[in-house]
Amino acid sequence: MRHLLRFPKLLAFFASIVFAYVLYKMGAFHWIEAHLDGASYASMLLAGFLFSFGFTAPLAATYFFEVAHLVNPFIAALLAAIGATVSDISIFQFTKLSFHDEILRMKETWVIQKLHGLFHREYISHEFRNALRWILACVVIASPLPDEVGMTFIVGFTHLKGWKLSSLCFVLNTIGIFVIMMLGRAAA
Repeated sequence: MRHLLRFPKLLAFFASIVFAYVLYKMGAFHWIEAHLDGASYASMLLAGFLFSFGFTAPLAATYFFEVAHLVNPFIAALLAAIGATVSDISIFQFTKLSFHDEILRMKETWVIQKLHGLFHREYISHEFRNALRWILACVVIASPLPDEVGMTFIVGFTHLKGWKLSSLCFVLNTIGIFVIMMLGRAAA
């Protein structure tokens, strides 16, 4: 238990996932949906903004899932991705809001050190490790996982900045939000 308390932000993130699930099961998002009155596209910008931050990402993802049948998923994903990209650039600029300190602490854990040792063998090429980092960073940014983690991967091993970073975040967030919305439509 003492080891878990070293990562309060990650614990809060997992608590927010449980909270979002409980709200979803209680029908809280049905209430929001019923009171949108045509503002569903405007709400996509705000939900997109919340999609990138670790603590609010589960709520935003649940919101996308719930209102997917009310909107055109492609247009909604594009609008939400604009909000998410603004958040990602904010995360990039203001690292104090991120999980960076806990990620550095996690590097000291036994599990991460074993994984690091596993991937830093002489038979695993540097190119493969870089490709794996890119894939992991892209999956994290596109998913409702904390974008702070994905941004740390990208910033930590590349010199990607400015419009290239913004474009990458926009495309990945659009894909991730679109997938969530399509899953929501399939479940409706």
